[in-house]
Amino acid sequence: MRKMGGYSGFRILREGLTGNRGWRPAWRDPEPQQAYDFVIVGGGGHGLATAYYLASRYGEASVAVLEKGWIGGGNVGRNTTIIRSNYLLPGNEPFYEFSLQLWEGLNRISTTTPWSASAGSITSIIPAGSATPIGGGAMR
Repeated sequence: MRKMGGYSGFRILREGLTGNRGWRPAWRDPEPQQAYDFVIVGGGGHGLATAYYLASRYGEASVAVLEKGWIGGGNVGRNTTIIRSNYLLPGNEPFYEFSLQLWEGLNRISTTTPWSASAGSITSIIPAGSATPIGGGAMR
């Protein structure tokens, strides 16, 4: 049985030993349209999530994602991406709560690994030689 896209351990080994010259492109290379409903600059985690949200919310909308490197690369391709909610400015809390709901929605429909996982963080500022915190913050 042939693997989807022609990928197998043997194929990867063979291509690696022969200079990776036998691979076919695994993506499309479409001609740009004259106009788009939405243009997203940056094809990392946030850009792709935004493009997905816009396309799913507005149905037939045309969404372009512009990326100078590879799609899904950048920080999210190498490390974890942090969705922070600790900017203590008025109005930010509802914005971040809504953003977290969108990320959690991506987790529910994803067929691959989770897009996000919730974790908390508490930061304390304690002067040397003291047992009493003088500041800090919390993040959900």
